[in-house]
Amino acid sequence: MVKIAESAEDWTIRHEREWAELIGSVKDAGWFSPLDWPRSVLGNLSSFRPAPNSEYNLLWSANIHRLTRYLGDVLVPSVPVRAPSWLHAPVSSLFFHRSRELKDAGRAPPAPFEQWFFINGILANQDVALMNASYLADLFGRPITALWNSTDGAGIDLVECTTEKLGATSEDVDRDFHLLLDAIAHPANRRVVVISHSQGTLITAVLLRLIGGVYRHTMTGRERNLSASDRESIRRHAAAHGLEIKPERLKPVTPTELGKLEVYCFANCASQMNYVDPDLALPKIESFGNEHDLVARLGMLAPHPNERKIEIAGPRFRHNGAWGHLLNAHYLINIDRAQRQRTQAGDAPPGTAPYVLIKGTAPAGTVPRLFHYLDGGGAIS
Repeated sequence: MVKIAESAEDWTIRHEREWAELIGSVKDAGWFSPLDWPRSVLGNLSSFRPAPNSEYNLLWSANIHRLTRYLGDVLVPSVPVRAPSWLHAPVSSLFFHRSRELKDAGRAPPAPFEQWFFINGILANQDVALMNASYLADLFGRPITALWNSTDGAGIDLVECTTEKLGATSEDVDRDFHLLLDAIAHPANRRVVVISHSQGTLITAVLLRLIGGVYRHTMTGRERNLSASDRESIRRHAAAHGLEIKPERLKPVTPTELGKLEVYCFANCASQMNYVDPDLALPKIESFGNEHDLVARLGMLAPHPNERKIEIAGPRFRHNGAWGHLLNAHYLINIDRAQRQRTQAGDAPPGTAPYVLIKGTAPAGTVPRLFHYLDGGGAIS
């Protein structure tokens, strides 16, 4: 089991999750006809048709250069670091994919007092991450900063997901942790939203555990602050797990800062995503999954969560009968059709469609908080 110790001193991620549990989760998730495995990820044939904002437009558009670039990015193994200065394009861009922050990846009118981030899943090169962020910005009417998790090819991406399911960290966590901490600590921000998909939910789960460590250090001090010894303790423990935390950039996290943070996960495949403060149910967390999405069945829709020690906090919503794993083609387009167009027609309040609340994850009648943000709307209190 991957966890953070309750001690304020010993908060880092422990690698205690058994391989047997992971293998068992994979078996459970794929326990249906192997003939259906491809469409559990790629969706029904109807989703391949040309449609606005669909990732499959890579295939149907006349932009051959973009399609060639994507195929090279996902088929050729690469490393997630900056290319050496002596190596030039196109070789450098083919073999070196450094994750980075993509500001204004999704353009929309300014959203005062808010910051919105997106963390993508596997096999998403920069073009796909920008497609995802752009559609999110269009749906929710907010500028989106993509914390791009670069693809290093299908094989390496799957290895990364495996190690992250076991609790390992990656280069993306180092970068994203400080950016997220800065955002919730900024006094002008009243709301900080993180939307993640697929592998991005694994990164998000680690980020929440790291923020939890800072939160406990903050709350154990009399001044609700971080002392020099706190900062050094956080840096030391993080370094032991391969994370380069900068002590001078650490900021205290109190319930006020934690209350700003909202996390929305699509195809949440994390093994554990818990509230940082269970008593306050903070930060706010929601998860959305297609019933037949193989990846979602590894986490939020796991057939046997207790046996596999899978714990996902917050309301969980399932799209019954739905196939496919792509964010735009199989998740956001369906939300657009069921929610945004309906509210535009008659200003009707959002419902749960096309999802249903999974019984026991929230009070009956709970509507996704995320849907209240459609078209620039404000969330419920």
